Amino acid sequence: MKKRLRLTVIALVTVLLGTVSFLVGRSLFRQHQDDLLRKGIELIPGVSQHIHDFRRVKVADDGRKVWEVAAEDAQYFEADQTVVIREAVLQLFLKDGRALGLQGREGRLRLAGRDLTRVELSGDIEVMLADYEVRTDQAAYDHQQRRISAPGVVRIAGRAFELSGDGMEIDVEAQRLTLLHNVSMHVEPALLQREGDHDVPL
Repeated sequence: MKKRLRLTVIALVTVLLGTVSFLVGRSLFRQHQDDLLRKGIELIPGVSQHIHDFRRVKVADDGRKVWEVAAEDAQYFEADQTVVIREAVLQLFLKDGRALGLQGREGRLRLAGRDLTRVELSGDIEVMLADYEVRTDQAAYDHQQRRISAPGVVRIAGRAFELSGDGMEIDVEAQRLTLLHNVSMHVEPALLQREGDHDVPL
């Protein structure tokens, strides 16, 4: 009887030790994987920083926002002062208090010190301008010229019309959008009359 009890106790201790060893080993393995992943990110050639929930803002001397960039993920390359971004949104704040938005799946920010010089976006580009929705595949913002440009097919939807064309330029300061080539337009006259809007400003 004592021998059987002793064997039972030994078996229980062995099982407990095995369980503890397994849990500790699994924890150490996960920690090792996390360390490898972190080191792998740090060792990507030329990458200075890897940032989740990236956000950068430019504020004027009077406290007014000039621009703001947000992205789900960003990698900062210090050598050429470039930030590679994913799921990004750029907002440009106009002097009248309104904002012009530009968003895309991925892109690059080019910096000069702490200031923004250029933003290049690609993949399901959407521009939010007043009451209009603008869609294209690629777009770039030049901060010095305060100009957004898109080389490809552009589609614009308003309250009572749809426009399409090849190539686009937006003068941010003048709040003027220009389609460059092969422009076509579809208007819903009933909606124009109902809105009392006989002219469609861009």
